[in-house]
Amino acid sequence: MNFTKNMDIDKIKGGKLQMELFDEDLMKNEKTDNKKATTIIMVVMVFLIIMVLLVVGVMIYIKQTELNVTLNGQVSNTIKNMIIIDEDNSQNVYVPIRKIAKLLGYNDYNGSYTTKSEEKNQCYVECENEVAMFALNSNIIYKTLTDGEPNFEYFKIDLPVRSFDGELYTTIEGIEKAFNVSWEYDVENNKMRIYTMPYLISAYSRNISDYGYDTISEDFTNQKAVLDNKLIVEKNSNGSSKRAGVLDISDSQVKVLLEDKYEDIDYLQHTNDFLVTSDGKKGIISSLRKTIVKLQYDEIELMDYDSKLYIVKKANKYGIIDFYGRKVLEEEFDEIGIKDISVFKTNDIKSKYILADSLIPVKKGENWGFYDTRGKQVTDFKYDDIGYTTSNNKAGTGYSLLTVPEYNVVVVKKGDRYNVITTSGKEVFEDFFFTSIYLYLNGEETSYILEIDSATYDLIAQLDGLGYGKNNSSGIIQNNNQDGEEETSQESQENNQENSQENNPENNQENNQENNQENNQENNPEN
Repeated sequence: MNFTKNMDIDKIKGGKLQMELFDEDLMKNEKTDNKKATTIIMVVMVFLIIMVLLVVGVMIYIKQTELNVTLNGQVSNTIKNMIIIDEDNSQNVYVPIRKIAKLLGYNDYNGSYTTKSEEKNQCYVECENEVAMFALNSNIIYKTLTDGEPNFEYFKIDLPVRSFDGELYTTIEGIEKAFNVSWEYDVENNKMRIYTMPYLISAYSRNISDYGYDTISEDFTNQKAVLDNKLIVEKNSNGSSKRAGVLDISDSQVKVLLEDKYEDIDYLQHTNDFLVTSDGKKGIISSLRKTIVKLQYDEIELMDYDSKLYIVKKANKYGIIDFYGRKVLEEEFDEIGIKDISVFKTNDIKSKYILADSLIPVKKGENWGFYDTRGKQVTDFKYDDIGYTTSNNKAGTGYSLLTVPEYNVVVVKKGDRYNVITTSGKEVFEDFFFTSIYLYLNGEETSYILEIDSATYDLIAQLDGLGYGKNNSSGIIQNNNQDGEEETSQESQENNQENSQENNPENNQENNQENNQENNQENNPEN
């Protein structure tokens, strides 16, 4: 009995033991499963974290590599979407001229400002104070103020104007020069920051009193100094007379560049110098505070940037100095340059001081002569005027003529007759002057007409017949000899006579073929 009970007890104990062992195995399995689950969860979490980091990294990378453009501190996706970046050179950025004009507050037009047209290979932009002109494949931008005579200044840029999908584009440099803006392009960080001149002037004006000045110069040309990190500032002395100075704003700490002791200061954008006035006399001081031209002239005006020349006036006489203050022509002339080039606007004259690339018209007393840009006298003072102004001519609709750009010749007047001279001063038609020399437009074609008595001639045909070559791509006349003055050969004379016969419309209309030939032989300037 007792034995049996003990056996039952052993069985029970054995069952308990087995149950305990089973529970232990179960717990071990559960722990193993939990570890696996935890490991899986951790792996998934790590994976998700890595993916999030990758996504964030990609977003940051995209953000960093995406071009960012701001205009006056505001993001401008409009500008970003309109520009074209050269794939071969990311620093070459092209901007559509007429589209950017609208964003910068300029009016924009096709064609030329001087001779209005709808030609799409040219365009110009205009604000209240200034006009800038562009031409396809040209790296020159012409500008003129709208409130004075059309005396053009020009700026050369590294790359020419291009056309994309029928629109004209220029580079960042071209936009800066034409629209008076600061355009910073950080290629490494892919950022563009554009600031307009009015925005910069407004920003600096808020704090100008902190530096002891009343205002920034309101002169439009003077305000351009801000684009070169300078401010022409003014204050009233004793509440009456104005005094002007210059501040350097290139660093965070504003510095005085020129003290406020001048009656007036004009900014010379081409040279980054300052035309200063004191006691009624003018001189030039550089941005390094070096005196270039002493205060001794009544007037100083930029004549030509390429030739590095200024016109100066002293005691009602004019002369020429270079950018370094050296005399090129003494102050002994009554006039230098053409007074009003707007008379020759159809001739598309850009400079009243330098004609045919190198000739400077100079007046002494009642007569005109010519010097070149090096100060060498080219002709005597023997002409009564320069250029032909339209009066009565055979065409009836002829236009005033000053130069023939394709041949670099200039129209001169002696008495009541006209001739043309070359850049070396030679009269093309020796001892022979015409009653008129004018420009004639027939649709889009331009002709240059000579008139003598009842006969008319084509000036271009005459020049070709005499052996004068057209300008080459560099703008230099291609001559047939070293001196640049062509001897008229027998063959040229024959060609000249033939051209005269072909280009004499009056004789062709009024006379028969035999009389027509006789009249041309009599009136040909080479006979």
